[in-house]
Amino acid sequence: MNENNLDIIYGIHPVQEALRSKKRNVTQLYVSDSKAGHRAIEDIIRLAKRANVKIDRIDNKTLDRLTRNANHQGIMAKIQPVKLMKLSNAIYESDGNKKDLWLAVDEMTDPQNLGAIIRSAACLGFSTIILPNRRTVGITPAVYKVACGAIENINIVEVANLSAALNDLKEEGFWIYGADMAGRPITKMEYASPAVLVIGSEGFGIREKTAENCDEIISIPQKGGVESLNASAAASIIMYDMMAKVQK
Repeated sequence: MNENNLDIIYGIHPVQEALRSKKRNVTQLYVSDSKAGHRAIEDIIRLAKRANVKIDRIDNKTLDRLTRNANHQGIMAKIQPVKLMKLSNAIYESDGNKKDLWLAVDEMTDPQNLGAIIRSAACLGFSTIILPNRRTVGITPAVYKVACGAIENINIVEVANLSAALNDLKEEGFWIYGADMAGRPITKMEYASPAVLVIGSEGFGIREKTAENCDEIISIPQKGGVESLNASAAASIIMYDMMAKVQK
């Protein structure tokens, strides 16, 4: 495998989950000397040894440099890149699951928000997330760290045109729900499924063209006090509401 094509992940939970899931090949593990004897780190080392992963012990300063001073918690790994699915393959895999729930993001650029959303989506039973390949943050090391390894448990679909993808999904029987403060309150919603929830960017929400391809625009009733919830908090609340109502 070409070393230049490998992804870098760091942090205890992301590296641990990557080794446990075995969905992607971990080729090398870097462990800070300062973490010798740390229980979680030693557990990761045992997992790596079972998988015949090369283990390098390095000083913390080198690890800081390799991760660009990220919060690496003393551990980093080189790993096979995330396998991106084609939309058609994800639709085929979903066929027959009438309660399937997907998430789509529209021009989201904050890795903290995207990572948190992916983590919530995996926890709340969403099977698939759609990422446009332009003007949207990809699966960066920072996104992976915030997601705490949840990326190993959810399908990632990359599309060139989100509006076209949503139209394709509608033709396949999916219902599209877009989140916007001007939408119908989720307290009054009953969701048809299979369904896709569309979350917009941190500052501007979903684009007008994207909203036109939604079957319904929905919102979270708010009492006031702050201007609005951030994208990841709003997404988590709506995903829980959808999961609870669709799965009941």
